[in-house]
Amino acid sequence: MTLMATLKMVNDMDMIFINFSSTTQPKLILQQFEHYCIEEKDSKGAVMKPRTPGRWLIVFCDEINLPETDAYNTQKVITFLRQMTE
Repeated sequence: MTLMATLKMVNDMDMIFINFSSTTQPKLILQQFEHYCIEEKDSKGAVMKPRTPGRWLIVFCDEINLPETDAYNTQKVITFLRQMTE
């Protein structure tokens, strides 16, 4: 709560709150980005940027340890987030 209150005071940031559950899939993350971002293509590939220029987008993931693992003992949504940040 302290983190959220502090970040809300900063005017150049938008925040996405995602509550994870055992059934959370990468599609939920993509839906949130489609709502808050625009996709631009350049010579390096596709880039997603906040809809409002000059703003940062913060993604707050709550209960991130809850998604179920698949047959390879992987949490698909966590792997997807890792790929995006790398």
